[in-house]
Amino acid sequence: MLSWQELKARPEIVGAIDWEITPAQAFEAFQIKSTTAQRGLGTVYYFYLSTWRGENQVLLVERTYVDSEEVARAPVPQELVAAAARAGEGQDMPRGQLALSPEIKGWLRRELGLEKA
Repeated sequence: MLSWQELKARPEIVGAIDWEITPAQAFEAFQIKSTTAQRGLGTVYYFYLSTWRGENQVLLVERTYVDSEEVARAPVPQELVAAAARAGEGQDMPRGQLALSPEIKGWLRRELGLEKA
């Protein structure tokens, strides 16, 4: 797994992050296997809020049709993470995975140099 600083130094990953895909959409597109060939899916990078076992952390994953891998853990301020986890209670599908709040997305984009502070 990359450190936050290592991720920030990898423009090929930062520039490839899909800011719109949700965990549910990724699950539907990549995990639900169909009888058709791999449906032309490539690699996608996206962040989500992991609430698995109460850990409440923001993770960047790389997902392909075959596998998914945690790439980095984002040091998002705990007050943003806690608020998003509370707002998403009962909505974590797939289990333990929430879409990012607009506040977390904004924080990440600023930290990664994609938006002005």
